[in-house]
Amino acid sequence: MEEHETLLAELQGIRERAAGLLRAKLDAVAQQVREAAARTVGELDLVLPPDPEVLFPVAPFGERIAALTAPVVVAGPELELIRALDAGRAQSEVLQEFLSRLEPWCGPRGIVVFRDGKVAGWSGAGFGEGDPVRTWQAELGSSAALARVAEGAPVLLSPGADAILRSWLPAEERSCLLVPMSLRGKVVGCVVAVLRDATGTSMVQLLTYLVGLLLETLAVRPHVPTPALRDAEAGPTVAEAPAAPLAAAVKEEEIAEAAPQEVVEPAAVAAPAPPPAQEVEVEEVSPRAPTPPVEEVPPAATAAPVAAAPERTVEEQRRHDEARRFARLLVSEIRLYNEQAVQDGKVNRDIYQRLKDDIDRSREMYEQRVPAEIRSTTNYFFEELVRTLADGDPDALGL
Repeated sequence: MEEHETLLAELQGIRERAAGLLRAKLDAVAQQVREAAARTVGELDLVLPPDPEVLFPVAPFGERIAALTAPVVVAGPELELIRALDAGRAQSEVLQEFLSRLEPWCGPRGIVVFRDGKVAGWSGAGFGEGDPVRTWQAELGSSAALARVAEGAPVLLSPGADAILRSWLPAEERSCLLVPMSLRGKVVGCVVAVLRDATGTSMVQLLTYLVGLLLETLAVRPHVPTPALRDAEAGPTVAEAPAAPLAAAVKEEEIAEAAPQEVVEPAAVAAPAPPPAQEVEVEEVSPRAPTPPVEEVPPAATAAPVAAAPERTVEEQRRHDEARRFARLLVSEIRLYNEQAVQDGKVNRDIYQRLKDDIDRSREMYEQRVPAEIRSTTNYFFEELVRTLADGDPDALGL
């Protein structure tokens, strides 16, 4: 038993020494790992900076994200541009200004007119030298693009894609936009414009629509500029507002107090119906004329010349202005659709013979709308024929 216990004790001792040795080895290895880890962490601190913005900056993206989420503001035509279009008093003036104002968004451009199955150029801009639009004409059915526009649909295509348009549009890589022009609900022509870039599409369509409204309301817009387009005025201050009523009240009180004192002589008060005219007449006649001159110049005789002068009232003048504007609109429309015939008629002095149907139709519309009392004393329609079609030369009409 003793040997057995001694052997067991030796084995236990060997086991404890082996475990201690292994523990010491493991502690040494663990220490080495801890030291290596500490060195690695130190090296990582050198590789990775304490501020992540230095390694991966995201601040610039904030401005871009804010720009993307900001509300989109669509830029429309400026007020000055609309005023310029509103200032035209004839269709030709409005359309020429329209072509000029398309310059920022378009290159070569023109207005063409549809009539009786044909398409004819009216005027162009942006072509450098000359205007190929004025002398151009073709059959409407020979161009699929123009035929579609005549049906009321805008068309976007390459200038070289349509053989008819290619005859007067430059061969360019940019897109060409065709926008219908309507008057009184009917497509009468279109704008043909070579766009500078894609952003011009909406602006050309917007301005074409605006010009159509301006042409339709031309006869009923007497003021230039239209009141809504005038510069805003500064309103009265709060302190100035009550001053006027107080001043007016004081004046009314002064007049009310002075009125009884002036009605001392009944003859002087009863005479003046129109105050300024009769006061002068009485002063000249009464002191110098005894009895006979008074009979030669009675008050009724002095009033007769004033009443005989044909002065128009405000309402009468307004009606005359409307008649004149309506005549201008009718004749401008004749020239709009028949520019080449007008030019040939001026050369041959036979404008009326060339445009007889159009002129007679417009004259009938003028007579139906303008009252007889205005037509009996004026001839606004003929005056517009001379001014707009014949450029001021009555003989060119050939009447």
